[in-house]
Amino acid sequence: MRFVTLIINKMKKLTILTIAILSIVSISCGEKQDQEKLEVKKADDKMMHAAHGLDVKVDNKFDPICGMETAGHVSDTINYQGKVYGFCNPGCKEEFAKNPEQYLSKLNPEH
Repeated sequence: MRFVTLIINKMKKLTILTIAILSIVSISCGEKQDQEKLEVKKADDKMMHAAHGLDVKVDNKFDPICGMETAGHVSDTINYQGKVYGFCNPGCKEEFAKNPEQYLSKLNPEH
């Protein structure tokens, strides 16, 4: 009888150990899949458009929305109060168009 009890106890320990190992492996694999999902990025139309700079002269040295230098990186422009402002992508231009005065004050504190 004592022998059977020892075997049952060993089987319980083995079962608990197996469940613990499978749980750790399962959690570990789940985290790895989440990381892989985060690392994959696809370029959208705005990003692709931003990669092709326009050859235009603009009145601002930096994109007023994101702060990116405009030299060689202008992909969109807007005319505002007789000046041409350059942006690194159409999204920044759209944001600027919502409230130009707010962003112009960042470019020129005296404005």
